[in-house]
Amino acid sequence: MAKSLISEAVEAWSGLADFRTERERNKNYTYGRQWEDKILVGNTFIRERDYITAQGQIPLQNNLIRRIVRNVMGVFRRRLAETMEDWSGAARRLAADNSLYELFSRCMEEFLISGMVVAKCRKGKCGMKEGVWCEGISPSSFFFDSNTRDSSGKDANAVGQLHDVSLTDFCDAFVRTEKEYENALRLFGEAGAKGQGETLRVVELWRREKRPIRHKHLWRLRDVWRYYFLTSDGMVVRSGDSPYPHGSHPYIFKAYPFIDGEIHSFVGDMLDQQRYTNRLITMYDWVTRASAKGVLLIPEGAIDGKYIEDVAAQWGKLNGVIVYRHQDGVPEPHQVITQGSHFAISELLDIQLKMLEDVSGVNGALQGNVDNGKISGTLYSQQTENAMTSLSDIMDTFMVFIKEAMDKTTSLMQINETNFVEERK
Repeated sequence: MAKSLISEAVEAWSGLADFRTERERNKNYTYGRQWEDKILVGNTFIRERDYITAQGQIPLQNNLIRRIVRNVMGVFRRRLAETMEDWSGAARRLAADNSLYELFSRCMEEFLISGMVVAKCRKGKCGMKEGVWCEGISPSSFFFDSNTRDSSGKDANAVGQLHDVSLTDFCDAFVRTEKEYENALRLFGEAGAKGQGETLRVVELWRREKRPIRHKHLWRLRDVWRYYFLTSDGMVVRSGDSPYPHGSHPYIFKAYPFIDGEIHSFVGDMLDQQRYTNRLITMYDWVTRASAKGVLLIPEGAIDGKYIEDVAAQWGKLNGVIVYRHQDGVPEPHQVITQGSHFAISELLDIQLKMLEDVSGVNGALQGNVDNGKISGTLYSQQTENAMTSLSDIMDTFMVFIKEAMDKTTSLMQINETNFVEERK
């Protein structure tokens, strides 16, 4: 049974490998690491940054994605604040205890970058304090079964998370007897021998299982969610039925748009425009530096050759003075300055910026880049409204996630403390 459990977890984890790769790439672009893609040069794949540097050039970039994400986050924060003003009672207490305004804002940023957001609601300790908690979970440590197709995740038959825990956290969560403590020391000793340092990889797996029951002489099968905490070699550390009043797992996750199980993020749609913009900027810099400019032409014989280095030094100095003896019939030294050919790079950059606005839906009005002296108030309001309309789909999807998270979290306040089995990592 244990082997099949860990195999099921590994299969679900592997099914999201492409998503994790794309998430890391989107994150790199959002936070300014935009030359990390690998390209084929000869028979070897190397980073674009290394290739450009090897050519003697400087890989320049203008992080437009980050600016757009910040603008969307600003709009979202205003909407979230308005929504939370209407909360009362248990919801308001939970919001205060869990700093939900900040938590949901960071979750929204994750949603824009990766296309998936995950939270976990539980009851137990957070540090030294007991309570009901809603925690943000990195999608890079989360998994669900590959047959899931419902956008709300209600058809998932298995979900889980990877934990790298210390001995102290492991004992808090799983050690109840002296024998369990001895097993914990053995596990962490083996982990150290495998080069895992002072942490141990624990897999948290929740499965929907069928259980036969008999009710009034009628036999039927009932859905039951069970949890398993497994070591990487498949040993079950702790297991049991869901202790929650909703009878399900503690996770809330939302993927976008999740058509046929596919995940495509807001940021992912802008990568091509950002890449081309960076290439144009780098090209413009190369053309500018390669163009002849500021060259001093000195007729032969106008200056004694042994002083030519002194002349060059004076020419590059601020307020430099060059003294030479003018000879009849010999032209005076003069500077040659060229504007350089820009190959319409400026026009191409303008096109890319416009395309980036079209792809993201975040136009100049929403970014505050409109010249109010050249546009009427009515047109400005219309452009802002259009931008908000283009963002309504992804924002409304995230607001559904917030509602589901609040519903699941507030339900935990009904748990009888004596019947609750803490499953803290």
